[in-house]
Amino acid sequence: MRVKICGIKNEKELETAVSAGADAVGFMVGQRHPSQDFILPGTAARLASLLPPFVSPVLVTHLTEPDAVMELVDQTLITTLQLHGGSRPEQIIPLLEYLEGAGKLILAVHVTAPGEFSPDPAPYYEKVNAILLDSMDPATGRVGGTGRTHDWNTSARLAAASPRPVILAGGLNPDNVAEAIRRVRPFAVDVNSSLKGFGGELDPRISAAFVRNAKNALDVSA
Repeated sequence: MRVKICGIKNEKELETAVSAGADAVGFMVGQRHPSQDFILPGTAARLASLLPPFVSPVLVTHLTEPDAVMELVDQTLITTLQLHGGSRPEQIIPLLEYLEGAGKLILAVHVTAPGEFSPDPAPYYEKVNAILLDSMDPATGRVGGTGRTHDWNTSARLAAASPRPVILAGGLNPDNVAEAIRRVRPFAVDVNSSLKGFGGELDPRISAAFVRNAKNALDVSA
């Protein structure tokens, strides 16, 4: 099972994520709502340059205008993009042309109720490389980093039917990630807020437990 740890802000957190065994790390740049996890493009570029081989950087953004997203790519040199702002299909096309096959696009889709998604992923399947299923806080409209789970049965049905890899996010933690993986059978899992300790910093012990439990979830001998 592949694991991405999101919301990396500094070198200490980067080291924690890599030591825990993360396959990818997410740098949040370009925000729509306040969050302590967002960093400047220059910081994301510097941290990405410190990653060892086989650990991939992901640019996570709420921006939707193609020109603004492309500017972030130019500034960070990160070409795997996770789009959390509700980009319309026509906004994806310029990004595909800009990346020219050299990058990957991950679209965040939010499970808003059992059997309901926002946006509907179907029009995007031919335009993106993966679908990330996340939760939305209905009270605030916040997307991503909510710490809330959603209906995993809905996620499982989409994961089974989707022509693109499905990444599961939303309220995952060391205690529930194995069950979530066994129920949904995603391509990968993505985590952020549940791994934070005192002061909002990535906790080494919690991070290691999460990665371990995720990677052992489908091991019948475990």
